[in-house]
Amino acid sequence: MSIDSEDNIGRTPASLDNKLIGNLENVTFGEDKDLHFQAKIDSGAESSSIHAKNITTFNKTENGKDVMYVRFETVDENYQSRIFVRPVVKIGEVKSALGISQRYFIREKIWIGDESHYVNVNLADRSHLKRKFLVGKNILDEGYLINTALYPTP
Repeated sequence: MSIDSEDNIGRTPASLDNKLIGNLENVTFGEDKDLHFQAKIDSGAESSSIHAKNITTFNKTENGKDVMYVRFETVDENYQSRIFVRPVVKIGEVKSALGISQRYFIREKIWIGDESHYVNVNLADRSHLKRKFLVGKNILDEGYLINTALYPTP
């Protein structure tokens, strides 16, 4: 099959230009590197996800248009709790082990080491899970390869 076939979904073969990460990786959330997570890497997840609780939405008028915002609370690896207010970029269905659910998506800057990526992140109650941040394909497609023998550096 040719890489230019109709089935091509924008992924390219692995190369030496790709970056290696482990099945867990240190991730920093936010423009100002507000929160730090030891994130689970999930090549089966389409989008990345952050733990969020006390999620509320409200509308603001901006440039004559109603814009939906979401307010949520999250906590990182250092037990730093933060409240964020962000515009909702979409509401979409997400499949998980628990079934299909509707989630709010925000656009946020995510750091893996010195590399940053602006990506859509969905908000989910991950309180029952050990890892409060999940890295999905929307970040992995930025040239990352997963090596499960690697461990995150402190």
